[in-house]
This record gives sequence, structure tokens and C-alpha cells, in this order.
Amino acid sequence: MMRFLILSMVFGFTVAEFHPHFYNFLAKNYGKPVADQLSRRDIGRKGSFGGGNPNSKVFPIVLVHGLGGSAGQRKKDLYKKYKSYGQPAGTVYATTFANGELLYGVQHAMLCEYIKLVRSLMVAVHDYTGQRLNVVGVSMGSPISRKAILGGRCVDTNEDLGPPLTNLVRRYVSVAGANRGALMCGNPLPFPNGICSPINGLNCNSLFIKDINNQTGYEGDRTFNIYSLTDEIVGYMNNCGERASYIAGAVDIEVNYLCLKIKKNYF
Repeated sequence: MMRFLILSMVFGFTVAEFHPHFYNFLAKNYGKPVADQLSRRDIGRKGSFGGGNPNSKVFPIVLVHGLGGSAGQRKKDLYKKYKSYGQPAGTVYATTFANGELLYGVQHAMLCEYIKLVRSLMVAVHDYTGQRLNVVGVSMGSPISRKAILGGRCVDTNEDLGPPLTNLVRRYVSVAGANRGALMCGNPLPFPNGICSPINGLNCNSLFIKDINNQTGYEGDRTFNIYSLTDEIVGYMNNCGERASYIAGAVDIEVNYLCLKIKKNYF
């Protein structure tokens, strides 16, 4: 189970568009504008994937990509990997919270609209399947998905997202997550109005980073934190002298490149 979660974050997926059954469910229950927003057809087939198997008894997985990524970045053989680990087709979901371009991502930081999009997907997948979720956030997708679960007010717009979604989440997995900011946001501060913003960026002292870490235990029943000792982007340590990927109360899993130090099946 853990191995296929890691593979998903590294290689991506073969399917890159919501199944029509899931899209129609979204349109019927939330309206076509919401269905279109979540499916991200505006950026093509890389915009989203998932759905078509709502009656599966396997817990659905919601994946949240990182900075400059998209739902549809993938390798052709990954679908076979998921099947080999027992995850049925149509039970893994993702949407794209920006536009899939790195330059765009570094200019805009972690906007409230991104949080709302990811949060809406979590709620929709729960409603569609009637199941609790396994949520996986990678790199910047980790703080974004944690805020989506936490709810409360957005630090950039003051919009109220609503109460925590903790009761919807069974397992939460952070992969190379910038949970305490990112080493790239050092001094002099690059992109101070974007990705390293002191408001909603990966600056280790940003309001966003403080907000998601002021409370603990809200991510789900169990939280797992997979991090690398050699991460050159998020970094092992942030610029405030803390472990950059640290989540209080999480089960820590150290990774040396892609070699996991796991002695049991945590799932």
C-alpha cells in the first residue's frame, strides 16, 4: 500500500480526465459550473482524473499535486501498478489547482481558490462514494490539502471555508511536504509576492504556514509524513531551523531518495 502511494507521487497517472459518471454526478449535485471547475477541462486532459466506480468497498484516494504540477502528469505503466496493489480502477481522484505551469505557480503562492477547489473535491468524492478518504499531498500539495481539511478562514482573503473535514479523512499522507515552509524561500527572498509570500507562501514564517501548524491532529485518523534527507527543494531543514516536512503527531518515514525505511505495513 505504501509503495503504491509513493509511486503515484513520483510517476503520476494514466487517466487524466474525470470519468463521465463522476462528472455527471458533480453536475447533477453541485451544478455544471462546479463540475467544470473541478474537472479543469480548460487546461485539457491533464486537468483531472478519477471516478466511475462509486460502489467499490475500497477507500478512495484523493491526490493533491505539488508546485507547477497537474493531475495528469503520469507514466503509462502506473495504472498497472495501482491494480497490482489492489486499488480498483476509478477509485483515485485528482484535480489541478493552478494551471500546471511552474512559472505560474511561483507567482501566485497558495491562493484561497486552490484550497476551495481541493476541499470541494474531497467533499464530492466522499458524497460520490459514501466512503471516508485516504488523502495524499505532495510537496506544496501537502500544506494546501491540510488547509483544505482544516477549514477556517483563508489568510489571503479572509473567506470562511467552514469547519474541519477531519471526519471525512481516514488516512492522511504527506510526501515531501512543505509543511513548515520550503528551503527555497530563503534570504534574499525570491518571489516575495508569490510562492515565498509572508502571507500565503512557503516562507517558514508565513501566516499560512503558522495557520496550518497552530492546530494538531486534524488531518485524519492517522497521519503519515514521508520525507527525504536529501530533498533539495523543500529541504530537510527550513530557514527557521525546523524540519521542513514536520507534522506534529504524524508517523515519520525517512526516505533516502526512493528507498523507504519501512519495516511494517502502516496501513
